[in-house]
Amino acid sequence: MTVLKRRSRMVSFRLSEQEFESLLALCSSRGARSLSDLARDAMQALLHDGQGDGLASLVQQLQKRMNGLDLEVKQLTQLLAEQKCASATGSH
Repeated sequence: MTVLKRRSRMVSFRLSEQEFESLLALCSSRGARSLSDLARDAMQALLHDGQGDGLASLVQQLQKRMNGLDLEVKQLTQLLAEQKCASATGSH
């Protein structure tokens, strides 16, 4: 990955040992070259998504899907109960 813009600004913050280890693991799993690249990509995603609106949108999408799944489970439960009643009534 070629750096097209010279980076002259630096931002720093402190992490606990556990946070640091978690970031290192995430860095490795995402294939980032460094913690700086990982942090820069995360910040760019926040800026691109409207300062976190993308995350809110994703949570809303997940909630909608969960509600849909909940409705389907309730419908299946009702169908199974009806079939059980029909079986019990038909066997007498």
